[in-house]
This record gives sequence, C-alpha cells and structure tokens, in this order.
Amino acid sequence: MAHEVRGRPWLVLNKEAKPHLGTLVSLVCVADDAQGETLDVLWESELAAHPLDTGGWQSVARSCENDPDAFGAYLRTIRWNTATAADRQLFQAPFRAGIRLDAYQLAPLRKALLLPRANLLIADDTGVGKTI
Repeated sequence: MAHEVRGRPWLVLNKEAKPHLGTLVSLVCVADDAQGETLDVLWESELAAHPLDTGGWQSVARSCENDPDAFGAYLRTIRWNTATAADRQLFQAPFRAGIRLDAYQLAPLRKALLLPRANLLIADDTGVGKTI
C-alpha cells in the first residue's frame, strides 16, 4: 500500500508492533529523486502521514489506449525528457553542457543533491558560472 510520509510517496515493506512505542513501519521511497531509499518510522509519531488513493489507477487502465505503437512513442518521449541516471550521487548535466567547470562550482551542487529537498542558494561573482 502506498503512503505519503514527509512529503514523499512510500511503499510499506514491513509493519512491526513495538510495545510502549507504537508501530514501527519500514518504508521504501518511490519518488523519482529518491527511489529505493529506505526509512523506518514510528507510525504514530509521524505528522501528516496518510495513505495515498490508489483507486485512480483503475480508471486510467479502463480509459487508456491499447495501441502499442502509440504507447511506444509515448514511452520514447518520456525517456528522452528524463535524466539518463537516477543515481543521486551522479550529476552529469554540467558535463554534457560543454562548459568549463571548476571544482569549487561543483561542491555546492553535490551538497544540494544530497539534501532531501534542495534548499540551497548558489551565489558568487558574476560570470563565474552558477547555472546548473
């Protein structure tokens, strides 16, 4: 079953009752930027955790096209528009852009990518190259 915990969608791997603590729930993240990350939470202590409505998928399945060529074209456009790697430790856009990079420019980027949500201001002299 899918749940939203801490602003992200998660799947439940395991539930275990802990005396005097509550329910220990093991989760795995299904969000694009954190796929496969695991999290153990005490369910009763989590704020705003709630199950996600999965009933909408049934209506999508009933109304979607069954033409394999149309679906293949759609799938190819999705692949073209997404990053080629889901590894959060790997950043490749600056290297593919054909610009000159200095090590001090990549350190803030690496820090931002390790955060659950990137709340980081990258600022330095004009023309040094902050566009990432």
